[in-house]
Amino acid sequence: MLVAKGGSVKRMQAILAKNHSLPMDQNSVYAKTPIGDEAVRQSTRVVQRNLRMLLVQVDGKLSVAELGTKLGDPKMVERSLRELEEGGFIAPILEAVSVWQESRLRVDRLKAAVVSGASTLGSKSQPQIDSGNASSNFSSFGKPVLSANGGQSDADVQALDEGVTKPGRSRLIWVLIGSIALGLLVLTALLFFPYSRFKPDIEAELARIWRVPVSVGDVRLNILPQPFLLLSKVRIGEGSESTIEKIRVFEPYSMLGSGVHSLARVEVSGARIVTDHLMSLSTPADAQVRNKQKALLKTVAFDGLSIAAGQLVSGELVGEASFDRDGRIEKASLQTVDRSLRIEAQATPDGALLAIEGVGWRPTEESALTLESVQAKGLLKKDKLIVQSFDMHALGGVLRGTWLLDWSSGLVMAGDATLERLDSRKVTVHFAPAVALEGELMGILRLRGAGKTWQSLWANADATLDAFVLRGALNGIDLGEAARRGPGAPVRAGTTRFDRLAVKMTIDPRQVVGRDLSMNAELFAATGQFLVTRDRQVDSNLTVTMQGAAAPRTVPIKISGTLPNLQAVSVR
Repeated sequence: MLVAKGGSVKRMQAILAKNHSLPMDQNSVYAKTPIGDEAVRQSTRVVQRNLRMLLVQVDGKLSVAELGTKLGDPKMVERSLRELEEGGFIAPILEAVSVWQESRLRVDRLKAAVVSGASTLGSKSQPQIDSGNASSNFSSFGKPVLSANGGQSDADVQALDEGVTKPGRSRLIWVLIGSIALGLLVLTALLFFPYSRFKPDIEAELARIWRVPVSVGDVRLNILPQPFLLLSKVRIGEGSESTIEKIRVFEPYSMLGSGVHSLARVEVSGARIVTDHLMSLSTPADAQVRNKQKALLKTVAFDGLSIAAGQLVSGELVGEASFDRDGRIEKASLQTVDRSLRIEAQATPDGALLAIEGVGWRPTEESALTLESVQAKGLLKKDKLIVQSFDMHALGGVLRGTWLLDWSSGLVMAGDATLERLDSRKVTVHFAPAVALEGELMGILRLRGAGKTWQSLWANADATLDAFVLRGALNGIDLGEAARRGPGAPVRAGTTRFDRLAVKMTIDPRQVVGRDLSMNAELFAATGQFLVTRDRQVDSNLTVTMQGAAAPRTVPIKISGTLPNLQAVSVR
């Protein structure tokens, strides 16, 4: 820094002498002042080699400790830094801006004083410098000192010194404090701004998208982990038939200004949406509705989505849907949480075309039946699902067919399927556990049912099954033994093996009726019918023919009892 003569010099010398006794902060960083910059360019300004070498190394980046390590002599570095700082060649980095400005001002004033006193025009006599007082102008290493001819009084010098010594860091601190305060103010305004005042506009826009009345419980802005507008407790429809717990609108600043806002990413979580409302998103809007749109959706991600078809509610689905410029769903991709079932939907004027694929999927959480694989194509309308074709691997075989589910008034279903090589044991375990039947099951199945719930729908179902069982066995009864024992001798255990079993079955909620039953083996044949009531009571009349060495023997057999405990007895 620059130092003036007189009382100011003595005061500065006292301060610097006092500072010499204090240890230097090893983390301090120094930068060159304008005088230091000029001294590097003019080698005569700093004649001591060690000071000049250190001055060159000061770059505003290296700390005192780093300079000591680099030059290999920390004590020499500290001593030289103090001398350079006293001479005004360097200043701490936090004070560098202030020192730079003030030093430049002093240099300009010094140059003006020298020019005015050393003019070659002869208007003024050239100032003489006393050789004995040379040290008062420049130190041994070139420290600049204002001369008396500079025209500055002690008061002027003191004023300049006070301007230099005022901490430049105080300005920086105030700037930092102001920036932090401004940031906190903006953050507080964003967090506590009454976003609820925008609820009417948001509800109007959602109503335009869903085309039914929509209410929003709460609107607020969340900052972390990234800014998004949070809509909570959204109710859709006159009777709140559809509900959404949370809607997150990311990049909310894109909603500022006028015109149509493009929303790149929206997340919907905890939603239960009825198919009627869901299908309204896939049908084109009229021109009047399109002209009123204020938001253009691009992608909506779903988490915990349930679709309600009348009283039937699907399990939770995750996925996303993309929208066109008219606000209509173009396509959607959904899957169960365990990824056992995947649904791809494509919007059409007739409804949503579905492509369904599944592996290891269970139709309901309560069901023990697991489909090894399923592929299906269908059409979803607002009040019905038409499965145009399905191919399922389950129960050890293959089922192929069609299925219709209608929920416009309760639940109604109808289906037809072809059975190929099903494992009869697995079929009976799931649908008739009291019957112990083995063999490969094939046939044609027709289903019809109606009910208010999914459970009552199946409990009230009617079915017909034209069944064929190959290379099987009926466990729990031995028809051949009953025929050999003769009239009145009951048989309560055993196994009847056969090569082929055929029967036409009619199934309703009250009973199962089997007609045109025929069973064949190498030396055995049986024909007849049976009836099984809802409480598992069995009444069956069969005609059994046994092939013997002499002639065939035909015996009428009556089977009765409660499944699985049956008895067979021949009658006259």
